[in-house]
Amino acid sequence: MRNALLIGCGNDRGSKIVNGCESAGYNVINIGSSVSPKPTVHNITISWTDLDITQLHKILKGIDKQIDFIFFNQNASSLSQLDFTNTKKTVDVWTLMKSWTRSYWLSCQMPYFLIQTLGEKISTDAKIGWMLSSYIDKDKPGVWEHPDYSGYKFTNYLIMRSLSQKYQCFGINPEFDEKDKIECIIKNVCDGTQKCNGEVF
Repeated sequence: MRNALLIGCGNDRGSKIVNGCESAGYNVINIGSSVSPKPTVHNITISWTDLDITQLHKILKGIDKQIDFIFFNQNASSLSQLDFTNTKKTVDVWTLMKSWTRSYWLSCQMPYFLIQTLGEKISTDAKIGWMLSSYIDKDKPGVWEHPDYSGYKFTNYLIMRSLSQKYQCFGINPEFDEKDKIECIIKNVCDGTQKCNGEVF
């Protein structure tokens, strides 16, 4: 049986990703702070605040299965509009810089680190996906109101496109009208019905 490694899929949107994988016959491992309530899911519970390179390296080295599908559904953001209009005390600026650095690690660097660390544990025909956003478009109304979040999602898009030279990669823009669209996309990608080569669905 094939194996899916999901990141941040213990929440409601994540349950659609879990369901899509299981509908395609995959075993599911979820790494995140929220636990998937499905008894079939192997949850590895972490704290996003504490997750660093060393801890993640140990977790990934403990995975003894071949991974055939990976999906990144985690989010992190540190900046608001008030951070650009309000004057801050030195200690508050330093605190914000630390938070901003952590959210960049979790959103952009961590997926790259995970893929590189898993290495040969990832099957040659693996599919890898990211939950993106319509804010990867610089002309989308409101994109500038969320500068770090929008930037992270665009970076994820570029990483996804770069990795599509080696893996079958895709992104999802979650702004769907249909309730089960995400679950359907995941199932179709997993079972090979939907081909992917750097597309955003």
